[in-house]
Amino acid sequence: MPKRRIQIKRFRGVLDTNPAEVLIGAKITASQELAHQQQEVIKEIDELIPSYLQGYRDHFKKKKAECFLPSQSYNHAIKLKPDFIPRNCKLYPLSPNEQKEQDKFLEENLQKGYIQKSKSPMASPFFFVAKKEKGMLWPTQDYRELNKGTIKNTYPLPLISDLLDKLKGAKIFTKLDLRNGYNNVWIKDGDQWKAAFKTNQGLFKPTVMFFGLSNSPATFQAFMNDILSKFINEGWCVVYMDDILLFSKDKEEHQERTERLMRQIRNHDLYFKPEKCEFNVQQVIFLGMVIQPNYVAMDPVKLAEIAEWEPPKMVKGVRAFLEFGNFY
Repeated sequence: MPKRRIQIKRFRGVLDTNPAEVLIGAKITASQELAHQQQEVIKEIDELIPSYLQGYRDHFKKKKAECFLPSQSYNHAIKLKPDFIPRNCKLYPLSPNEQKEQDKFLEENLQKGYIQKSKSPMASPFFFVAKKEKGMLWPTQDYRELNKGTIKNTYPLPLISDLLDKLKGAKIFTKLDLRNGYNNVWIKDGDQWKAAFKTNQGLFKPTVMFFGLSNSPATFQAFMNDILSKFINEGWCVVYMDDILLFSKDKEEHQERTERLMRQIRNHDLYFKPEKCEFNVQQVIFLGMVIQPNYVAMDPVKLAEIAEWEPPKMVKGVRAFLEFGNFY
């Protein structure tokens, strides 16, 4: 049976001008090919940031960001329901490769001070999930039982449509990607034991917020909104979790705004990934959208992912596809 072909419209300035034929079932998928075309060649920091930000180059360095956090006013509280009973999970088996990655994770995070040894009565499982990059593993904790007993934080995440509406009239953009994500926020003293996780090397508790805790998104969004509240309220900065977008009508105004934001970032000892930042551009991909002056369109990479989606076999898979597809 012949394989189905689809046409994906290419957006001006993002990809080539010629239409692309995408073959479903090919060894290299459409989304992989399109994503590859958007990747930047690895460069030095001085090449990745504009000259007027050279005074802030330390805040784009990975090694600087790996130093343990200074004291911050924000922390993540884990408030448990009155009837919650601490649970001791079973130990998950690991493959030899996973064992190697686990040992590396524990060593690095103990050294950074992100985790400590624990004697907690609560223990959540530790395991790995495969990342999109072939052979890459992502360490994670299964906090489902803890999350069931956690009182939820109702702090809202911003509506993406509202954020995009704020960009009207903007001609120049700068996109910033915060390094370390949730790890920038402490877990409240006295609450760390609740997030303890079990490994075959022992029991450990995080001192900083980890992915998987039910209220982490709310805490982190509140943290970012508070730090950048002045700029958000002035109407030239939008923030969604660890993604920041600055926008202006002219270069001089934009440079001044970018420097103001960097001073605030320095005050809070935060850091960015230079390879994922873009400065003073007229086109940027932000929150799955291609953004230009007076123009917003869907990211072709995301469209290709929808086209390549494996047919769902369970209700959970159907729900995931609908949620992803309905966004676009």
